[in-house]
Amino acid sequence: MKKLLISIGVFVFAITNAFAGDALTEDQAKRFVESLDSVNGFGDELEASGKTDRLAIDTQPKAGEKFMPYTKAISALKTNYPADYGRFAQLIKPHGFNADEWSGVGDRVMIAYLALHMQQEDPQAMAMLKQMDRSMLDNLPPELKSQMEASLVLVEAVQNAPQADMKVVSTVKAELDAYMEKQQKQ
Repeated sequence: MKKLLISIGVFVFAITNAFAGDALTEDQAKRFVESLDSVNGFGDELEASGKTDRLAIDTQPKAGEKFMPYTKAISALKTNYPADYGRFAQLIKPHGFNADEWSGVGDRVMIAYLALHMQQEDPQAMAMLKQMDRSMLDNLPPELKSQMEASLVLVEAVQNAPQADMKVVSTVKAELDAYMEKQQKQ
């Protein structure tokens, strides 16, 4: 009986530590932001070789799915272009990530960033989006409907952004703002 209780205790401790390790950290957020310029250059190479069209199709969010843009992109890269996936893994290694870690952190950072941005820049827009009736989508042409469904997946993710992630991302928001501004100018 004592061995059973000790085994259960070890199992509970291991599970608790696994969930505790699931928290987004400031260090992860900083390293992710620091990786963006390198990753953007890699993306430019993929675009120049015509590979981003295929990746865009595979990463389009769909109704009923979680919004995970980086995870889907890396998964699509691995499936469609394994050699480029290997290059990507080497590119982000100096930032302390493997491809799966980077994409998971990226999803959380960007969702929290968008939530912070919406809260600070346009809180009324978020309120209006929350009130949007999904049945309105039924009246749209199929192409527009799929675009709106993708937007709603994003909106739901932003609405459900964990407060803890938003707090962490607020520490790198200025750097992300600068990066986004630089991207818009290109």
